[in-house]
Amino acid sequence: MLAKPFLALACAACAALPAAAEKSVPVGDGVARLSLIDGWRAPDGKVVAAILVELAPGWHTYWRNPGDVGMPPEFDWRGSGNLAAAAVDWPTPKVFEMAGSRSIGYEDAVVLPITLTPRDPARPIDLAVDISLGVCAEVCVPDEARLSARFGAKPEAADPAAIRAALAARPRGAAEAGVARVTCDLAEGPDGLEMTATVTFDRDPDPGQFAVIETAQPELWIGAPESAVEGRALVARAPVEARGAAIDRGELRLTLLGAGDGVDIRGCSSAMATR
Repeated sequence: MLAKPFLALACAACAALPAAAEKSVPVGDGVARLSLIDGWRAPDGKVVAAILVELAPGWHTYWRNPGDVGMPPEFDWRGSGNLAAAAVDWPTPKVFEMAGSRSIGYEDAVVLPITLTPRDPARPIDLAVDISLGVCAEVCVPDEARLSARFGAKPEAADPAAIRAALAARPRGAAEAGVARVTCDLAEGPDGLEMTATVTFDRDPDPGQFAVIETAQPELWIGAPESAVEGRALVARAPVEARGAAIDRGELRLTLLGAGDGVDIRGCSSAMATR
């Protein structure tokens, strides 16, 4: 299948983006385009900007956890000048069900806010980020691209509205979503080691939600969970390979997704410790 030429798209979060503020490159054989857009400067000197991903009709790209299939975006900031740290924020993604598999990502267009911390706030940041990502329709096209721009003391042709809309579209926090308690425990299951994560709400949970469990521990692998509502709790059970490592429950991240909504939960405790 030959990829169709890239068609520029508009979306509510990224309409009327000023071309002067973008450093832009096509990817995925022309079915997608990546651009940098400027935002604002925080009082502590941090730069708030964004990466805009535009996709041709029928194509999608992936969230930081792509689900059963897919390629998560990866960012390499090492070519940048005067950059101490970079953080990406992720709007709530969409769930795609295809041929019995579930993938998680975005279609049409998505704005990914980025917060850039300078080493020296008095100097501009010369950003150079290498991005690897996959875009898929009936076929998948992996690709790489570099975006670069100088972010000085004042934004140039900025579009803060698009970035603020993307920040507002992030998953809700646990307290806002009515989460009362979160526990994570390991036990031997029928097919090996299994993690059971239980998210208890102060009301009946939204129907159709499922959990994604992420860890930053390289020696720990957590598979795709099976999720079910049990009373006022969402219970997710996932296969685990710990390779001898102790699990740090404080750094586990649970995201509940469903019906266009999301809940972002940081850390959990042991059910044994809360009894």
